[in-house]
Amino acid sequence: MAQATRLVHELKNQLKLKGITYRALAQELELSESAIKQMFSSGNMTLSRLDRIGEIIGLELSDLVRLSEDAGKQLQSLSIEQESELVGDTKLLLVAYCLVNYWTFVDILDRYELTEVEGIGYLTRLDRMKLIELLPGNRVKPLISSSFNWQPNGPIEHYFRKEVQGQFFNANFSHDGGMRVVKNGDISIVAKQQIMQRLHSIGQLFDDTVREERKLPLDQREGTTMVLAIRNWMFQAFVSLERPID
Repeated sequence: MAQATRLVHELKNQLKLKGITYRALAQELELSESAIKQMFSSGNMTLSRLDRIGEIIGLELSDLVRLSEDAGKQLQSLSIEQESELVGDTKLLLVAYCLVNYWTFVDILDRYELTEVEGIGYLTRLDRMKLIELLPGNRVKPLISSSFNWQPNGPIEHYFRKEVQGQFFNANFSHDGGMRVVKNGDISIVAKQQIMQRLHSIGQLFDDTVREERKLPLDQREGTTMVLAIRNWMFQAFVSLERPID
């Protein structure tokens, strides 16, 4: 039953990734939209129906099974100790990043100034940390999702705030196909929660895209970072002009 649930979840992810709505899927299958919603909520699908949906989204049933199994097996978070070890060694962090994004060992050595002996040492450490499974020929099976959740206020969060955040935002986002959207206004708690749900969906779309495009050759992919953020905040220069509360 758990496998069937993961498979249905993966189908939902792939539909989002392809931009296919339940209404569009219903038209393809010659069913009502309500029937499609019921089918996904109950998880009750025949093999022929699964195969047909796979055709629509451009994936074989075996591919869907593999994607769902990969998502089910991979770790979704690290321990404090694992995070601390990663951020404590820049080269280890680099190798881990590359591997969870499905670079080969040869790709890493070709791109970065690491000797083969150093690289094997880092592979061994990551295997010991249970973040990868080291296979013969220095091949690797990632055991953690590339979109794993950080420990709240943990080592990676601190590392991001100290070493990454400032560098990321101190840039001209109009270059290199970048984009920065900043909005400000007074909204209700309910409206903010609704926007946060949509931002979460966009983040999920990014994760799905990363997982799907790992099949592409490395020279057709490039490092991309997306930050989605929303919080109660007011420009400090404005706050300093507020009247004191009696």
